[in-house]
Amino acid sequence: MRVIVGGRLPVWSWAADVEGEAVAQAIDLANLDVARDHVALMPDAHPGFGMPIGGVLLAEGAVVPYAVGVDIGCGVSFARTDLAWRESLSPSALHAILRSIERAVPTGFAVHRRPPMTVDRMVDAVGAPPPPRIRAAWLDRAAASLGTLGGGNHFLEAQRDDDGRVCFMLHSGSRNLGKQVCDEFVRRARAACSARGRTLPNRDLAYLRFDEDPDAGAYWAAMSWAMSWAALNRRTMMDRVEDAFRGHAPRCAFERVGDVHHNYAAEETHGGIAGIVHRKGAVRASAGAMVFIPGSMGTASYVAVGLGEPAGFASCQHGAGRLIGRHEAMRRKSSAEVFAEMEALGVELLSGEPRTAAEEAAFAYRDIDAVMGASADLVRPLARLRPLGVVKG
Repeated sequence: MRVIVGGRLPVWSWAADVEGEAVAQAIDLANLDVARDHVALMPDAHPGFGMPIGGVLLAEGAVVPYAVGVDIGCGVSFARTDLAWRESLSPSALHAILRSIERAVPTGFAVHRRPPMTVDRMVDAVGAPPPPRIRAAWLDRAAASLGTLGGGNHFLEAQRDDDGRVCFMLHSGSRNLGKQVCDEFVRRARAACSARGRTLPNRDLAYLRFDEDPDAGAYWAAMSWAMSWAALNRRTMMDRVEDAFRGHAPRCAFERVGDVHHNYAAEETHGGIAGIVHRKGAVRASAGAMVFIPGSMGTASYVAVGLGEPAGFASCQHGAGRLIGRHEAMRRKSSAEVFAEMEALGVELLSGEPRTAAEEAAFAYRDIDAVMGASADLVRPLARLRPLGVVKG
């Protein structure tokens, strides 16, 4: 960890080669008047909207919508089977399973033509009524989107662990619902800051104070509901994954090990300061907590346990972290090259948008093993997972 100075508060960074734009954004965070103690950058930190992805902010009495981001509740689910790779699950069987998953789980911008459940049933499954600021049109879109993967860096991946057992990792979030909530409350936060004469280091860091802005509580309720919907979305997709596995091996064990968010805010106390911890592309890694850290396409992923490092606000990285942008990645390498590389690695790639495969290729991301090495005081690895096949948007 190194300390970056230049702002009102210090920035504590675990990122070895963080870009200048991300550093500038972190210093803006450090200059935010509601920020407290310090700002933390995880080993995968890179530029985002307003706040770096892989950033952690402790704010007192306020919530910053863009410090959560547009994909509220994005996260990772992980499941483990008792099938042994090649012994009880052959490559041809895995191919059939991945094809079944691809048919059952829409990817990219696709949603279900017929929603898998009504809005009322979806609300029951979330477990709480939507707050007033969640509009009816958003709910209709959410019902059609339930059980869909999305695009970008979202994926469904079959993996094998150190013992050769077949596992499954799933990365997705709140789809359009989280974006609608974020966009709505970013506008309201900017209006509130303007009306109250608040000085912002960056307008993308507009915030809502709980003691002054009624919209703060409204955002919190909408964010919390979107997080619950995102967890339901991942659970629904994991149901389809389990169905596909059981279609091949009806008696196989399918253990859902856990699910973690990495775009959210939570009430926590750190260094004696009670406030709102914003994790944008960062995972809560309190002492003993299990976390799931995906690598880039075709590289290893990890199961780890948190160490509760106070300097990192008990957080860790959410993945490998981008090195170059999507357009630059597509300029440097063709999709045909990426598919050939994956085939050479023995990893089957199924993509709903094959022309954009280079956007998520491994060369566009940091080395996941170097990222894990940089997080030695944040997490302790439990298992290294090697990819077998991946379904992407």
